[in-house]
Amino acid sequence: MAAAVLVAAWGPAVAGVALAVVAGGPWNSDQGFFLVDTANALVYGLVAAVVLSRRLHPVGWLVALTAVGTGIAAVVAQLNVLVAPSPDGPAPAWAILHGTAWVPGTLALMLVVPYLLTDESPPRSARVAIGAGVTAIAATLAVRLADPWPWPASDGSSSPLAVRDETWARLAEPVARWIQLVVVVLGFTAAGRAAWRRHRDPAARGLGWLAIGVALISSTFVPLLFWAEDGPNHVTALFVPFLHLASQAFFPAAILATVLRRRMFGIDLAVSRTLVWGLLTGMLVAGYFGTVALLGLVLPGDGALARVLATAATAAGIQPARGWLQRRVDRLVYGEASVPALSRVGRHLGSAGTPEESLAGMADSIAVSFNLRSVRILEASGPESAGGAATETVPDAVAVPLIVRGEPVGVLLAAPRPGERLDRRTRSALAEVAPLVATTVQLAATTRALRESRGRLAAVRDDERRALRRELHDEIGPSLAGIGLGLAAARNLLPEGAVAADGLLGRLRVEVDARVEEVRVLARGLVPPVLAELGLVPALRELVMRYEADGLTVAVRTEGSGVDGTPPEVCGAVYAIVAEAIRNVSRHAKARACTVELHTFERLLTVSVQDDGLGMAADARRGVGTVSIRERAEGVGGTATWSPGEAGRGTRLELRLPC
Repeated sequence: MAAAVLVAAWGPAVAGVALAVVAGGPWNSDQGFFLVDTANALVYGLVAAVVLSRRLHPVGWLVALTAVGTGIAAVVAQLNVLVAPSPDGPAPAWAILHGTAWVPGTLALMLVVPYLLTDESPPRSARVAIGAGVTAIAATLAVRLADPWPWPASDGSSSPLAVRDETWARLAEPVARWIQLVVVVLGFTAAGRAAWRRHRDPAARGLGWLAIGVALISSTFVPLLFWAEDGPNHVTALFVPFLHLASQAFFPAAILATVLRRRMFGIDLAVSRTLVWGLLTGMLVAGYFGTVALLGLVLPGDGALARVLATAATAAGIQPARGWLQRRVDRLVYGEASVPALSRVGRHLGSAGTPEESLAGMADSIAVSFNLRSVRILEASGPESAGGAATETVPDAVAVPLIVRGEPVGVLLAAPRPGERLDRRTRSALAEVAPLVATTVQLAATTRALRESRGRLAAVRDDERRALRRELHDEIGPSLAGIGLGLAAARNLLPEGAVAADGLLGRLRVEVDARVEEVRVLARGLVPPVLAELGLVPALRELVMRYEADGLTVAVRTEGSGVDGTPPEVCGAVYAIVAEAIRNVSRHAKARACTVELHTFERLLTVSVQDDGLGMAADARRGVGTVSIRERAEGVGGTATWSPGEAGRGTRLELRLPC
């Protein structure tokens, strides 16, 4: 189907060029529009073939209609010059195609296509606008076909369907202009709606180009509203075709830019060369004729010097223009793969919080950089990280092995977009990125193993604390209590008068009772029963109640519902750190109030302990308690930092722990 459209569009265009060489007609506005029609047939034919080769979408068919219609108009224009029918005789039936064949497709580009360049169903307002555009196109065709011109001035009419009525002959021209005015208004309305969609949704990439293209085409019809009854003057005849040529050279690029940036129709990556060719051709043709026209107005003579200078200027600008276009088209088609991708992919290494986030961000960056449907990073042992527009398994995905020091660490699966393929350039770029991805995968696996090791160490340490608690609570504590009872019994057996022995045994009994209480406090501090039974927050509230008798007011505040889901090893570390911190506040800070705050956000537990005491000197030595707090935090993969409190009073301890 795409090949048939290409033949149907390019065949008449090539035939028209051949007839133009044979006919050798003089330069006028008709010849200028012949150039416009020829360029449209060539460029739009290629665009239609590219779109229809991937999806039979209405936009593709309308672009094909434009290409075929303008090709027919081009060849008929040269046939009219070659045959040159008699002014007084009837025109051939096919002559009317010069003024009508281009109408349906070209006007549809302005009035219909902008509403169809979307993957969603057009809303009601868009359907109304499409209906108005189709009506305006039909009215334009009807007026052109029914116009009896040049009748009644001569016996013949340019249209075989002309309505030979004197009233209609007088009204045909004004009616055509009013319809053309409606077409221009509807065209600017379509451009404004595309611009509004782009403004409302910044992610709607490409619609800005579409709005500019539609506005340019619509503006080229404005001068036609002011043509005199006997035709255009010299300046208008010179520049109006040039304006049409320039706008029509831009609009197909705008369509492809919208299609590519919105990831529509599954356009193949080979469209890069097509787009560069089309844009470069349009720029060169428009530049050449524009330069000839401008120099022809300035320089004297028959215009030969102007053509020579225009040819030289165009030839000099070919290579710079091609390089400039190729870079931007490559960025449009290949995404950011047209420039080195290692720097962009590596950005996620320093910004990601966890290995999983690093790999997921890297996969997404690769998918965006190379315009891929999805990218999966499969570790040899570990979770899967996916990025891109889709995450389901794709049959035609390409596997790139990830190897570090000769050992496979995973696989990178890159899936192209629907209807596309991974060309050699994209495969080479993926191979260049693979070593960086492989190193990241290995770092992620090492970090995960270290985290698991820390978790196992924390769990073993908790088990040891529980065993020590049982030893203190069930063995040493009862033993000391039994010794105290034995001392009391020995004291009762002393004879009367043994005052010194009685006093010594009494002091020993008091000392043993004190040590028994300390053992109990130590046992509760290692693994408090309330921590295992009720959780972290109740355990902390029970902890701070012990300091009320000492005149220290401690408040516990929580934010976030994830505190209750904190792992046991992290709860034990938090409890021990907070207990040590409050103990230091009570003994050394001379504070009256202390606040403990717990906050969870994105799998991170933040704990702060702040007092209103003396604070810590800048050159203060780190004691055993400070070192213990830091080691406990690092043992569960967290950090502990100290800073001055609010308003410069007291000290603030902040913990950041993964939960």
